[in-house]
Amino acid sequence: MRWLLFRVLIVSPLIVGSTGAFGLGWWWAMIPALLLNCLYWYRYNSKLSISDFSKEIRALVIGFIYYFGIFSIILIVNRYNFYQISIYYPFLIIPYNLSTIAAGGFMFYHNLGWMFIGTFWSSIIGMLIYQLKIHKLPKLNNRRIGALIILVLVSLLPFYQHFATDLRFTQDYGMSSELSLRQYRPFMKNKQLAQLGSPAKLRITQHYPRLNGATALYPVYSAAAQAVYSGMNTKQAKKIIRVDTTPKAFNSLIHKKSDISFMAQPSPVQMKAAKKSHVHLKMTKLGTEAFVFFVNKKNPVNSLTISQIQSIYQRKTIFWSNVGGNFSPIQAFQRAEGSGSQTAMEQQVMKGKKLVKPLRYQSTDGMGFLIDEVAGYNNHSNAIGYSFRFYATQMKQNKKIKVIKVNGVAPTAANIRNGKYPLVGSFYAITRDHPSQNSQRLIDWLTTNQGQKLIDRTGYVGIK
Repeated sequence: MRWLLFRVLIVSPLIVGSTGAFGLGWWWAMIPALLLNCLYWYRYNSKLSISDFSKEIRALVIGFIYYFGIFSIILIVNRYNFYQISIYYPFLIIPYNLSTIAAGGFMFYHNLGWMFIGTFWSSIIGMLIYQLKIHKLPKLNNRRIGALIILVLVSLLPFYQHFATDLRFTQDYGMSSELSLRQYRPFMKNKQLAQLGSPAKLRITQHYPRLNGATALYPVYSAAAQAVYSGMNTKQAKKIIRVDTTPKAFNSLIHKKSDISFMAQPSPVQMKAAKKSHVHLKMTKLGTEAFVFFVNKKNPVNSLTISQIQSIYQRKTIFWSNVGGNFSPIQAFQRAEGSGSQTAMEQQVMKGKKLVKPLRYQSTDGMGFLIDEVAGYNNHSNAIGYSFRFYATQMKQNKKIKVIKVNGVAPTAANIRNGKYPLVGSFYAITRDHPSQNSQRLIDWLTTNQGQKLIDRTGYVGIK
């Protein structure tokens, strides 16, 4: 038995592990090594003329439990996060030599389960071929049939492991997050910025308020600056009229690096940060915008209820077929914490119900360092994502996605204005509690008929 365990725990892994990174990266690269392992067990049985291989089966099961069992337990403990498997784990599978090095050095863990299972079954097949040759195939009784069924079912576990992983992680970076904001820069004679058609009734010629805000609102405050700021050139505009993500724009206001921040309702965390910094905020509502959900254009689902969306993002509804779509698992994408979209999702849609942890993008860079961040929407056939209407349909036009109805209502400007669309939020001009005179003048102008006209022409829905 001792030498059998040596062959199971050492020799077979040495044979199969010779595929190295190729076997862990591409499953088909394991096939030659598995065939070689099959041949090894055939010749071993042939050389010793083994007619009863029950001891070999027991030894192989022990090896299978050691390699695949420990791997599965570690994967469960790490919530199916292959990249969280300790870098020390490969020392437990050191006989897999080159593959062990690849796993430890480059974190190629995804196909390890299949490698262990392939080692086990290729050994079994090698022995069975010899038994078939000598016409002494083992007879199947109820006990053996039961054991065989259990082994087969356990061997299918990697399918579930990868399914559980795909619900939580992706190695697809998703659609490009690059957005050309140059087309919305003020004082550059571009045609994308909304125009009043007549001179603004407010003119600011000096002490220009420093503006910043969410990316989605850049066209609004950029157009306002172009209409109101007089005597400014593009070089000045680049310094005074900035655009950042919502968290960065909010922080710039808190730390006095901007005078006005244009964004949606700040999150509770952001409000807490302002309070901690002893900053009192003044918020002026400028307009409204729809919060929308979108899917791949080929997805047959055209409408979801709010309760269905909540269920999807709590991972209670896992398959599209449960909401009228195809039988495929739902990849529900979220946004980074603190972003305007994520805050809207938490406050308007979930309404106190807890979101599951966001799908994360995981990969390794050229130096072998782990990249781990909130995954961007990839528009796969089973994907769903969310954003604000103007950003999703105008700023990042993508003909391969479609915006779906919520509670049967489409997010049109008319439905936003009349209140029929259920997910409508406000956006604000936010300042510290004592804004400068020109900052207040600009905000007041944006609430006038002329300022509201500019907001409407940009593509948002004003408050008037």
